[in-house]
Amino acid sequence: MKSPRSGRPSSEQAGQIRGTIVDAATILFLSQGVAVTSMESVAAASGVSKRTLYTRFPDKPALLQAAIATLVENWLPDFDAALQAASQDGLDLASTLEMAGKIMLKAALAPASLALYRLLVSQSPHIVDLAGLLARAGAGAGIHRVGALLREAGVAAPDFAAEQFQRLVIAGPQQRALGFGPPMDADALSRWPRRCVALLLHGCLS
Repeated sequence: MKSPRSGRPSSEQAGQIRGTIVDAATILFLSQGVAVTSMESVAAASGVSKRTLYTRFPDKPALLQAAIATLVENWLPDFDAALQAASQDGLDLASTLEMAGKIMLKAALAPASLALYRLLVSQSPHIVDLAGLLARAGAGAGIHRVGALLREAGVAAPDFAAEQFQRLVIAGPQQRALGFGPPMDADALSRWPRRCVALLLHGCLS
């Protein structure tokens, strides 16, 4: 009987290796920071050789981008499914935005998202082109999707409005969850997206 030939891993195995590396890197980034985490420590933590690591990720910024992208990918399917359901059900703009806001807020307040936010704030001096890295990782995906929704509804400056909507929904609750003010209780959080939608669509004095 012929022994199995060694060679390149299958696509499934390659995906598993990549996932293992990204998971290990994420844990190290969040626990000890970007500056302290080395490519060698990531290779050791993920149980792969340095050659295997560098074949998939040429440098630390590429690893950090992959870690952020994974967090984005984890919440986008629910977001896209909600927007599709809203469209199929014929919901009006306000109801659709409220649904989108609830999912955005839930994702922003997840423990991993809060940990990543703390990391990026504390480590920003050590990260070259942080804005570009976040953009390439897909961190603006929610804004793009809401912008498309507003554009279809005929809203003026839809991309600008979408960015402001995301900030309205996320900034206050996230800052409080990080300790900058009293945390919001479940009842306040449940009302928050609707109040943000009303402010976006109708302003303060209408």
